[in-house]
Parts: sequence; C-alpha cells; structure tokens
Amino acid sequence: MNLRRRPVALASLLLALTLAATLAATVAVAWIGTRDGTLAPQETWTGVITVFAAIIAVAVPLLRGGDRREESLEEAVRACVPALAEKVTESWKDEERHRGLYEGVRAELRWEAAPGSDRTTRLAAALPTDGTLARLTGGFARHVRTGAMTRLVVTGEAGAGKTSACVLLTLELGDTGPLVPVPFQLSSWDPEVPLYEWMTGELRTAYPFVGSARHGGRVAAELALRHVLPVLDGLDEVADPVSALRRIDEETEGRSFVLSCRTETFAVANAGHVLRRGLVVRLQPLRAEESRDHLLRHEPGANGDRLAPLAARLRENPAGPLAEALRTPLMLSLAVARGGEPVPAELLAATGPDAADRIRRHLLDSFVGKAFTPRPDEKPPPTPPDEARRYLEFLAGQVDESGRLAWWRLHRAVPGWVFRVQAVVLAVVVCSGLAAAHFGVFGRPWLGFWIGFAAGGVGALVVKPAPQDAPRRARPGFRLLPGAPAHELFRLLGFGAMGAAACVLIVSFLYASPFHVVVGGALSGLTFAMARHVSEPVNPLEVVTPASLLANDRRAVLAAWVAGGVSGAFSGAYLGAALQDGHRPELGALPIMELPPTALALLGAVAGCGLGAAGLGLMALRSSAWGRFTTTRLWLAAHGSAPLRLMRFLEDARRRGVLQRVSGSYEFRHRLLRDHLAEHLPKVAAEAATPPDDGSLTPTSTGPDNVH
Repeated sequence: MNLRRRPVALASLLLALTLAATLAATVAVAWIGTRDGTLAPQETWTGVITVFAAIIAVAVPLLRGGDRREESLEEAVRACVPALAEKVTESWKDEERHRGLYEGVRAELRWEAAPGSDRTTRLAAALPTDGTLARLTGGFARHVRTGAMTRLVVTGEAGAGKTSACVLLTLELGDTGPLVPVPFQLSSWDPEVPLYEWMTGELRTAYPFVGSARHGGRVAAELALRHVLPVLDGLDEVADPVSALRRIDEETEGRSFVLSCRTETFAVANAGHVLRRGLVVRLQPLRAEESRDHLLRHEPGANGDRLAPLAARLRENPAGPLAEALRTPLMLSLAVARGGEPVPAELLAATGPDAADRIRRHLLDSFVGKAFTPRPDEKPPPTPPDEARRYLEFLAGQVDESGRLAWWRLHRAVPGWVFRVQAVVLAVVVCSGLAAAHFGVFGRPWLGFWIGFAAGGVGALVVKPAPQDAPRRARPGFRLLPGAPAHELFRLLGFGAMGAAACVLIVSFLYASPFHVVVGGALSGLTFAMARHVSEPVNPLEVVTPASLLANDRRAVLAAWVAGGVSGAFSGAYLGAALQDGHRPELGALPIMELPPTALALLGAVAGCGLGAAGLGLMALRSSAWGRFTTTRLWLAAHGSAPLRLMRFLEDARRRGVLQRVSGSYEFRHRLLRDHLAEHLPKVAAEAATPPDDGSLTPTSTGPDNVH
C-alpha cells in the first residue's frame, strides 16, 4: 500500500469498526433488555431502528464511489479550456486597465537580446536584436499561434517592467491561440516539487472550477500538461533559481513558455547555457529624455506645475541622480501618481552616491500617503495615511515564504495562549450554562453546571491539537468521503466521540436502563459526525477572493451550528419521548414526569437542539479559519497593529493600488514598497518572506482576482 494512503485507510477502517461496534452494542443491549423484561418490544424496535438509520446515513457516503454518470476526463478537460481562457483574459484585461498599459499611455519599454539567447530559434530569427516591447509581444504571439515551440525569457532590474511584460504577453495571446496563457507566480514554487505538479495545484487554487467530483485534480493536471502556456513570473523569487531553471528546462521539453527574472539572477542560473532553445531579452532602462517626455504628456493639465520641475531637471542634467532614480517604469509611475506634494527642491539639487536612492525613498514614502489621500467626494473617507502606513508596515512583516499575505495565517502574530484561553472560556461558559438550565428542570442545576463545565473544558482541549481547517472555498453541502484526507476522517471520528460522550453523561443521570444510555450515545455520536460531515464544503466557487473565502468559511461554521441543532433535536425528541417510561425511579416525583409523551418529546427536542448546536458549533468554530481570524483581528486592533475591520482595509488597499489579489490571498503590488515598509520592522520580521517583483507602470493598479 502506498505510504500516503495508509493514514486514510486506517481512518476509514476505524470509522467502519466504530459504526459496526455501535450497531452491535445497540442490538446487544436491546436483546438483553427485551429478554429480562425491562424494555417493551415497541421501545426496543424504535431505538434500534433509529440507530440503524443513523448508521446508514453515515455509511452510505463512505461506501459510494461517486456519480458514475459524470462526464469523462476528456470531456471535462475539453469543457474547461474555453472557461479557463475566458477567465484569464477577463482578469488580465482588468489588470491592463488598472496598470495603465494601454498603448499611448504606458511608458514604451525597449529591449535588447541578452547573453544566453539561442539565435537559431524561429522567434530569434524573425526579430531584430533590439526593439520595442510591442514588437516583441506581437512576434511571440504569432509564433505561438503557429504551434511552434517558442521560449522567451524577459530579464531586467527591479521595477523594470518584467511583470508588465508578462501581462502584455498574456493579453496578446488571449483566447486566440492553441494554448491558454496562464500567469504563475514562481515565488510559491519549491523546485523539489515537479513543475507541473505545482502548476496543477496553482490552477486548482486560482480556478477551482477546473475539476469535478469524479476526476478531481486530474482535470487541472491535464490542463497544465497539455493546454496551458505557462507565463512564469519571478524566477529570482525562488529559493534556488539554479535548480529551478534546470527543472523548467527539463520538464518543458518541447513546450512553449514565458519566464521573467532579474538580470543578475538569470545570468547566474543560466551559467553554462542551462536553458536551451530560448530567446533571452533584457528590458532597457528609460533614458532621461524618455522619462522627461512621459512626465510632460502625462495629465499635463492636472500635474503640470508639479511635474515641470522634474522635467526641467532631467533636461538640465540627463545623467544626474533624478535621471538615475526615474530609469525604471515603477519609479516613473510613482512620480506621476495623483495627488501628493512635488519632490522637494533639496532632493532635486542633491548630489553624491546616495542622491538617487534618497529620491527613490521619497517616492516610496509618498506612495502610501498619495494612495490614502481622500478625494473630496469620497465617502466614507479612507484610513488616514499615517494609520494606513502603520498597518501596512505590520502587514509587510506577515507575508509568507511566497510573498503572499493570507488572512488565515495572520494568527501567527498572536500569542498561542490567547486562542487556548479563549476556546476554554467560551466552551465552559456556553456548555455549563446550557447544561445547568437543562438539569435545572430536574432539580439539579449545579450538577448540570459541573457536567457542562467539564464537557466544555475537555472538548476545547481535545479539539486544540487537531490541525486547523483551511478556509472553505465552497457552500456547505453533502459530499462523499472517498478521497478525503486522513485528518478529516480522524476529525469526523473525534467529533462523533465528543458528541457521544457528552450525551452519555446526561442520559446516565436521567435513565435507569443501559439501553437508553447506549442508544442516546450512539444517536448523539452519529448525528454529531453526520452534522460535521454535512458542514464540509462541496461545490467550488467560480470566483475565489479573500472576502469570498472568509464569507464561505463563516457560512460553513454557521451551518455546523444549524446542523448540530437539527440533529440534536431529533436525538432529544426520541429520548424525551422515552423519558416517562425509562427514567430513574428517584426522578418519578418531579412534576415534569406528569406531562404526556408528546410534550416530553418536544421538550427533549428543544434541549437537544440547544446542546447539539452549542457542542458541534463550538467545535466547528474552534477548528475553523474564520474563528481564529475573528480572535486575531480583535487582538491586533487592541494592540494598534491593524484596524478592527481588517478585511475592509485590505480590500481598500487593493483598490488604491498598494496590494493586489492573488486568488484568496493578497500581495504587495511592488516588492520595493514592501521592502521599504519592512525596513521599519525588527530584522526577523522583515526577513520573514520576500514578495514577488512587480514592474507595473502605475501605482493605482488593481491585480487580477483569480490569477497567479
């Protein structure tokens, strides 16, 4: 057996044995009770049939293998290709608009052939040794449409426009070629993982519709292997660029691709000509006259007074510090950004080796202030610039190793004891209160309080070691168990065991017969497991954004509360109806025992609903990404590290061009900005991760919602 499958097989076996043991125990106790006359036949059959039905409800999904009527793998792949092409084009059309990459608006980049090029390729033979970016993208697209293998590597310095070149190349092909161009951010790739395996995972994350219940990841794998043209952005962001380039060359044998990388990093990685049959180009820095012309024609009516001194300085000193600072499209775009104050005269007149760097720092410093400066008609006003900068400095230290800022990982900035204390306190308060109210009906509120206290505390501690759920990118619904990871099956068993144990404690106090204890525990355990199962995700969403991930994860947790309440109501109704005949003798004098079975069943349903909803809901909340994020944002807001409405701030920062969305995460749009903000953090936090390079041409851009 495959080692990866052993935990899954073990969990499935344990689940099957648990179901079998539950049924066997129920039948055995029923047979004993019927034999010695302590149970009526009608009562026995009612309990056994109820438990049997609950077992069937849990077992059927385990035994079923899926919908056999689903389309074949080939049909599923064929249906996904046009949908993928449409989504990619739609996303990057928005990116072109927000980045200001329209012809006539963008700063026209130039390129030249770089060392490492194979001049015998058809693309190299059809192009000169230098030219404009528009000619390069057009030539590349024409060759790809013919079906010829076409490999292109775009290099340049930080902020030179490499990512913008990838955007233009993607849009040049659009949905007109035999392959679908899909951008991938290499910052999240570990070269130890096969390239196409990683691309498959990225496709499933960014485009969850490329799959099916029957074929799962095989649809995305087929797309990555045969129908996608990889646009691989940021080789310099990989931990080991040398190994990564070697792997790219080996695994894309006979395939076309686009690759971007910083010039120096690529020269080292490609030493010895690792990359075969590829055209390597280097984006050229902007000359002083190009920067000056761009400044003068960019919204002269609104910014002429502010930009004129810059243009004049470039004319007077075309080789000075200002020309050096504005040699990249990123810095030039910051200079022409809306609002803000002009570059101080002392900076324009500065000389020395650090003068250009001081101008760059000033432009980066003014970026956040310009982005969060409110417009006169803007309602509600944005976060004040000083506060926004403080929040962004904190967030710059929270990116992961791939440079992404994920809301469900921000809990790393909160001490672990906060979550432990919060879970125990919440569970103890809710469970002890409900149990005290329930037992108060029988004249023993303090007994109920301590039972609830113990159950809540133990439950919180038991759930703590379990791995946290990832954000659920789906609507709650019923799904099949085959293919589920081992930890989900073990968690299913854990939820069922907790539900059974809590019910056994309560039923043991109320009922004299062990039959009711077994039936109550079995029903509670099975319904807890089933309710947890039903609250799992099933249908992938077409659009994956940070907000949609959070909303759907919250919906799944709320569904667990509802499912726990509904299932608990059914168990409570059965036990309530049996209370009059099966109660302990010492409880017979209580007024509640004089009620008819129907009223007792109704009271049992109400009590079961409250206890089931609280028990399953609290466990689902404790293991959910949304529950942990709720505690995280409260803690961060109390310490001034982030606003209370953190998701609103992140989305506002995206609209203002500071961040961009990458599927369910955010990234700082410009690596230089992220590094600049991280300089104000402790050294360890600043080195936590390095975001991808971004050479966009305007600071007010908005990244695609679903594309890596």
